[in-house]
Amino acid sequence: MKPNHRRTILIAAIIAFFCLAGSLISFAMTVEELDHRIKNTDTTFYREFFETTFYKQFVQFLRLDWLTQKVKRTPAFDASLFDEVPDSAFFVNRQGKTPMSKEELIRGPEKGTGPDPAGPWRVVKGKVEGVSAGLYIEDSKGDRYLLKFDPKDYPEMATTAEIISHKFFYAIGYFVPEYYLVHFKPEILQVDPKATYYNDDGFKKQLTQEALETILERVPKMKGGLIRASASKMLKHVKGYTSFEGRRKSDPDDLIAHEDRRSIKALRVFGSWLNHYDLREGNTLDVIEEENGNAFVKHYLIDFGATLGSASYQPKVPVAGHEHILDWYEVGKTAPTFKIIEKPWEREWDALKRQVASPAIGYFDNYQFNPGTWKTQLPYDVFDRLSSAGAFWAAKIIMSFSNEDIQTIVDSGQFSDPEDSKTIASILTVRRDTIGRYWFSKVTPLDRVKLFDLGNQNYQIQFEDLNVKYHFFTEKDVTYHFKLEMISKKGKTKTLPQQEFNSSSFSFSVPSPDIVRINVWIQARYGQNGRWTHSPLKIVLAANPESASFSVVEIDHGV
Repeated sequence: MKPNHRRTILIAAIIAFFCLAGSLISFAMTVEELDHRIKNTDTTFYREFFETTFYKQFVQFLRLDWLTQKVKRTPAFDASLFDEVPDSAFFVNRQGKTPMSKEELIRGPEKGTGPDPAGPWRVVKGKVEGVSAGLYIEDSKGDRYLLKFDPKDYPEMATTAEIISHKFFYAIGYFVPEYYLVHFKPEILQVDPKATYYNDDGFKKQLTQEALETILERVPKMKGGLIRASASKMLKHVKGYTSFEGRRKSDPDDLIAHEDRRSIKALRVFGSWLNHYDLREGNTLDVIEEENGNAFVKHYLIDFGATLGSASYQPKVPVAGHEHILDWYEVGKTAPTFKIIEKPWEREWDALKRQVASPAIGYFDNYQFNPGTWKTQLPYDVFDRLSSAGAFWAAKIIMSFSNEDIQTIVDSGQFSDPEDSKTIASILTVRRDTIGRYWFSKVTPLDRVKLFDLGNQNYQIQFEDLNVKYHFFTEKDVTYHFKLEMISKKGKTKTLPQQEFNSSSFSFSVPSPDIVRINVWIQARYGQNGRWTHSPLKIVLAANPESASFSVVEIDHGV
């Protein structure tokens, strides 16, 4: 973060503290009124910083249930009975359901070819939001794009991060705008007479040709004077940002509170993989779109320039992912002693003499990476509400990307040095496996459950153990056991003795035709000295009255 931003945040923090203190001791403004005012203010980084770091952190102490809510892991109401997330205006199953082809991974959400390279590109506004230089343009076809550039001393870093990460998030299943990597000569730009921008002093000015040249002097030039940029196609009919809490009440299809959506809570896991520490409400958009004559609100993720090793305007610092920008927990750890504790990631940073290995990559490694403690720069309660089952769902989507898939998407970022592409792909591959191992250990990681009717009231359940599939353990390392609970038509329950087995399937018999429901619990133990998985997999079978056979009606990996 730039020094002037630190000063601004410090001043905002002091003001916010006194404003908050005044609101708590005064009856002139209720918590509800303050909440209403905040929610009806434009979302900016500073507003979100105040809201998440001060307002919500302090106001929660006024609630009697704040502690239980803080540690509560809530179920996901957008998850199906089979523990998956159905397609919606928030998320669409792509890579995790059916592996995408190489061509699909490279194309991502792009439907065209980007800004018309023949030009001209009419500059309609200088970019105001964020910290990286940018221009809003309109090409000869009338399409509008936002051009964002790399920092002058770190060519390729931010643009490559944007291109790579938006394709990963699209493949995962989120809605993202079209992003194109463009190379152009400055002569193609024509300033609109009405174009404006904000100068270094924060004053709104007319964007003249001279001012445009000043902006472009701050970005790196490639061979032949070409400028490299990411061009994001502007979305139409934007209605605001996606709140991470509550619902958009004006949207009749938005029926689930956003804090109870797995697709939003699990952004924490996907963000940890791509080091997207700038996941926040301000980097989302709600857009009205129309399909088959029906209009609906679609929820987009935007702005990926601060992913991987990039912080958009400079390389990330090692604290990214380890602590919030103002982390009260970390402050509290040092408060009793008034001592500054040197963190492991700080020692590593000092050992590297605070230099990045490659300007095109920025700072991105797996040193001290812990999927369970990874943090975004702003604290959002929704990410803390993620359950182990939800994290498992996200982790298995990440694990569905093969080494080749990862390299394919990374190569589309067009690093000039192939070694940079190999380095990023290697980091993401190791990070993928670290995430898989960690979250698979929190549940019984069995997937693709199938039930087979063997006849004469005999059945077999087959499954796929993801720990074995991804070679975290071998088949010889694993022991399973299952327990059955039989429920009759009259509601009587009988629990059968637990049985161990050593393969990816087991058989059982239904002792009576009166049984209408069977609850099956499966646990696994990995390694000779391993413990049984803490959270068993629950499979619910129900009798079909027409065929007198059972079928799977529910799969639950637990909370």
